[in-house]
Amino acid sequence: MSEVLNNVVNVISGLDGVLEVRQLSNDDILKIIDMEAQRSKDIVPVFNEGVQECFKRDVCFVIFKKGYFRVPPTPTVLLTFDGEILGHDVFDPEDKKKFRDDEDIMFLSDDFVIFKDVLNNYNLEKGNEYFVLPPVPFPELDPFKLDGVVSSSPSTKSDEYLKNKYSYGDDSSIATIIVSFNI
Repeated sequence: MSEVLNNVVNVISGLDGVLEVRQLSNDDILKIIDMEAQRSKDIVPVFNEGVQECFKRDVCFVIFKKGYFRVPPTPTVLLTFDGEILGHDVFDPEDKKKFRDDEDIMFLSDDFVIFKDVLNNYNLEKGNEYFVLPPVPFPELDPFKLDGVVSSSPSTKSDEYLKNKYSYGDDSSIATIIVSFNI
């Protein structure tokens, strides 16, 4: 592994909550692409745009992390209807407080908000809603001035595949993130 890649792995490994960092093989990438494509057939389809972006990069790492890993800088799950964002996940305590004080926001769960004004403009019975897992910045790599840094959460099946392959089993307290960039 090159010096840059070693330095990247060292920085990521040193983050709170990170258990391990592994470079994904081409075989891993192909299996994940297949698993993610199957999600488009769900009752509410899931499109993992973030993983698609990750796999367009030269280098792909998977991070195994615990729940105390830092809060993502942008939403990781969007609920959309005909391309309009109906809601998204929220993890930052200040954002949650702001949303709780907004009467145009409804919490679908403790970590997911719906925008009432957008919801009221659509007839959801048409069935054009879907989830998008967008690409997410990974600011810890900004000092390296790497090209095209992006991260994403794999969907459930891909997460399970990675945890099983790398001996984490079905431990629900561990999750995965894919981080990619060009060299």
